[in-house]
Parts: sequence; C-alpha cells; structure tokens
Amino acid sequence: MAALLVGLRLRQLGRALGRSPWAIVTLVLSVLAALGGLGLLALMLATLRAFAPASAADAVVIIGSALVVGWMVASLLVSADDALAPERFALLPLPARRLLPGVLLAGAIGVGGVATAAALLLTLIGWSTHPVALLTAAVLVPLQLLTCLLAARALASALARQLARRSGRDLSLVLGSVLIISAGILFAILLEGLRSLGPPEAVFGAIAQVLGWTPLGAAWAVPQAMAAGSWLEALAKLTIAIATAALLWLVWSRDFRARLTDPIASTGGGRVRGGAWIDRVLPASPTGAIAARGLRYRFRDPRHLINVIGVAIVPLLVLAMNLVVGNGVSIDLTADPGEQAALDTFAQLGPMLLPLLGAIVLMSVAQLDAAYDSSALSTHVLTGVTGTQDRAGRALGMVVLFGPMLLAMCVLATAVSGDWHLLPASLGATIGTAGLVIGVGSAISPWMPGQTPAPETSPFGKGSSGGAQALLGALITMLAIATVGAPAIGTAIAAAWIPWLAWLSLGIGLVVGCLATWGGVRIGGSALDRRWPEVLAGVSREG
Repeated sequence: MAALLVGLRLRQLGRALGRSPWAIVTLVLSVLAALGGLGLLALMLATLRAFAPASAADAVVIIGSALVVGWMVASLLVSADDALAPERFALLPLPARRLLPGVLLAGAIGVGGVATAAALLLTLIGWSTHPVALLTAAVLVPLQLLTCLLAARALASALARQLARRSGRDLSLVLGSVLIISAGILFAILLEGLRSLGPPEAVFGAIAQVLGWTPLGAAWAVPQAMAAGSWLEALAKLTIAIATAALLWLVWSRDFRARLTDPIASTGGGRVRGGAWIDRVLPASPTGAIAARGLRYRFRDPRHLINVIGVAIVPLLVLAMNLVVGNGVSIDLTADPGEQAALDTFAQLGPMLLPLLGAIVLMSVAQLDAAYDSSALSTHVLTGVTGTQDRAGRALGMVVLFGPMLLAMCVLATAVSGDWHLLPASLGATIGTAGLVIGVGSAISPWMPGQTPAPETSPFGKGSSGGAQALLGALITMLAIATVGAPAIGTAIAAAWIPWLAWLSLGIGLVVGCLATWGGVRIGGSALDRRWPEVLAGVSREG
C-alpha cells in the first residue's frame, strides 16, 4: 500500500507537470533554490568543521530543531490544500494502519521533502571529526526525518477541527503570513539580543544544550553526547527522541482513524456584509463594479488579504529593522567631515525611499489579480465585459486601496527622518513606481496571468509564488522601473542635495504613474479582448 500511494503521488505530480510547461519551469526554479540553500548549508558546516568543530556540532543541533519547527509551521499554512488528508480516503475499504505508512512517505515526495533529507545528510559534515559521533548520526538520519514528517502531520491533525472553521483558517494564515514577512526583523532582533549576551560561540553552545534536551533537538544531540563520551546522556537523549516520534505517531494515527469514519467538513465564515459604502464611492458602471468586487475580496479572501498585509508592513518592517539594527552600529568618521556628511545624507534617503518597497510589492498583485478569480473569471466573458473595463476596474480598485496606504507610508517615513522638505520627492518616487507597477501588470497579465492557489485553499499552497510567469513578469516590471521610472526616482534622490528637485520628482512621478496606468489598461484591455479563451483556460487550470 505504501508503494501504491507513493506511486499515485508521483503520477499526480507528473500529470501536473505535463499540463503546463510553466509548471516545469517553476519546479526547476524551486530545485535551483533548494540547491542554493543546501550549498550554503554545506559551506557553513564545512567551514565550522575546519575551524570550530565544537561550534559545528552546536550548529547541527540548532539546524535540526529549526527543521522540525519549519515542518510544523508549513503544515499549518498548507493544511487546507492537503492532497493526503484522511477525508480523501474515507470511502475506501482500507484500515488506517495500512494507509498511514504510505501517506507519511507520500507526504515527503516533493522539493521540500527531498531537500530536508539532503540537509540531514549534509549535517553529517558536522560530526565528521569524530568517528563514533559520525556513525551515530548516520544511523539516526531516518529517525530525524521521521520526526520532521510526524511533527508536521501531528500538529496539523491536532488543530484540524479548529482550522476547518473559516475564522480559524483565516486567523492562522494571517498570523503565519505576518510571521513569515517579519522573519527578517525578528531574526535581526534575535541576533542583536544574542550578541549582547556574550561571545557567539558560548551563546549558541548554550542554546544547543537546551534544545538537545527537548523533543525538537534530542535526535540531533545524541551524536554530540557520544562525541563527549557521555553515554548516559546519549541514552537519555535517544530515549527522548524515540519517545517523541512514538508520541507524534500516536497523535497522528488516532486522529487519522477518527477522520476516516467522521470526516471533518470545512465551514464558511458566516454572514457576509454588504459594504454599501463601496458602491456609493465607485461609479455605477462595469468598471466600478469590478473595482468594488476587488475591494471586497481584498479583505474577505485570505489570498488577497496576505497581499494587502505584505504591501502594508514590508516597508514598516524594513524601517523598524533599520532603527533596531542601525542604532547598534556606530561608525567613527569624525576624521573626515565630508564622508560623515555623505553618510548623513544617505541616512536621510533611506526612510524617504522605503515606501518604494510597498509599491514594488504590488507587482504580483497587479499581474496575478485575474488568476485569483480562477474559473469565476468566466462571468466577465459571459456578461460581455470588455478587456478595457476589466483592466480599468482592477486598476481602479488597487488605486483606491493601495494609494492612501502608500501615501501614508511616505508621510510616516518622512516624519521618522525629520526631513519634511523631502516629502514631495518620496511621494513622486512612490507614485511613479506604483503607477508603473499597476500599468505593466495590467499590460502583461493577458499573456502571463500566472499561477495562484485555488479558491478555498491555503495561500501558501501550490502556486503561492506565482510560478515562472510571475518571475518573468517581475523581471519585466523591474526593467520598466529601472528605465521609465528612473527620472522620478533619480530626481528624488538628487533632492537630498538640491531641494527644489523634490517638486520636480513629484511632477514626474504623477505624470509617469498616470500615463503608465492608462497605457497599461489600454494595452492589456486590447490584448484581453483577443485572448479571453486562453486567459480563462490558464487561470482555471488545476494541478
């Protein structure tokens, strides 16, 4: 049965790749990204092994604990899109004990599972200075991989009934997205805190010692105890590791059996409010109706809500990280006043240009907006909506929602820097970039609608990155920003030395942003009129 389920999973993935060449490109890019991460891991462990063997052992314990946590978090984010959920086997006349091994193995099929297995093998580099520890670590690799897989399954099973409710799913996804987006600043703050505690090797050694006695890192700490000659400690940690895997299996198997006979049904979000104020603000036309629908979806659909959160908090997180980390960095340039003045000027430019990040995050929103509609896009075709009306409605909805958001960021960033004379420059650069992003996204979307998670699935599931089409669209958009958007951004930067250029940047940004949006709507609308069937087929494709 295990071989059958693994074979079915492989055929499922093969069919998904066979349906679209873009899926193959996405897989290749994912593999390349995984190989890059594995290469960095190997380089880090090899360096530590050569110059600090004790630190290499500590790093392995921390890395192993992080892998377990990563699998647990990922299981919650993609739980709504689980192709191996127990409910899918409820009608089969098979007991749970025959299904469990195959489901567990099939769940490891994919880039994430293979990359994790490879990472576990690479951790052997950290133990290569001690033969006994190396042999012990090699024997424990299957247990370590089993712990990662079971931790993900057990946590998702334990919270399955809560996540079946719309409110629970939305809350977990929003919190998860905020944590993922803010991971950079959290990591920076953590490093700053650890640096203040003492030498890095001592701090990481203490962390590894604590994790080694927990279910997260016990399986990776056994070789470390063996290398130190602490046989009783190694036995105790091995007992913790085996007990952890056994407990996780028990939790998951009991829930699996229960859901085979009592499937969990997902529930909706309750009453939907009308939002009549949107209809009063927007024009009573197809363009206005499309814009109003888009605005409602931005806050009702978790897939759209995460994009809104990204645009809103990415610049704020970068600003906060600059304040947190920057305050701990001091550079003595008193011997050269010219260099100090240049540094102060660039410090002014940082907050002023941060809202640009929010405008750049709009790239995927503008290009993939139609893909989020999936097969529901057919209503535009059947009701006679023109391509220009579709493009204009989507662009109008983005301007109404994200326009005030970006303007508020410009004001906030300028207030932090204290240089109010640069506010027009910040507005010009941000408006020009946002207009370019919306215009280019509207223009290229009919040819590259991209891939998105299907409705009612996890925003972090299949298609969450937009696929290869989104990557190509991002490259095109960045090229447009670097060329057409250069005058507004360039004059905004120059305004730090020549103040009157701030108003020139604002004027250029307004002209470029408006013309780019108008041109993108016209070009994209004309192309959409010719390519409605292809676009509808592309966004409706499953797998």
